[in-house]
Amino acid sequence: MEPSELETLKTLAYFYYKVNLYDSAMRTVTVMLLYAPDNVWARGMLVRCCDSLADYAKVLELTSDMSRFDADEAIRRAVTALRARALLKTGKTDESMQLVKTIVPRLEEDE
Repeated sequence: MEPSELETLKTLAYFYYKVNLYDSAMRTVTVMLLYAPDNVWARGMLVRCCDSLADYAKVLELTSDMSRFDADEAIRRAVTALRARALLKTGKTDESMQLVKTIVPRLEEDE
């Protein structure tokens, strides 16, 4: 797939996401990942869609290997926050708080 075609899919996925068509965004991102499996933006968008659909088990599954997001620090931070939220929503409060401390180090100072 050509880079311009991937960019078109990215634009389409983002549009679907912004108009709350999360399933359509997920299908588009899934196609992107077939052709560019290391695309960090697409992986992050997939996590965002699952979070928006309140599919916290899927968020945890998609973020089980956080090294997949290392190529982009901003996306890694955002995905870490979504993972922490999913942990909280699934009753894993302590694990969630530990994860939050990795992205907001000031929390440790306040305790």
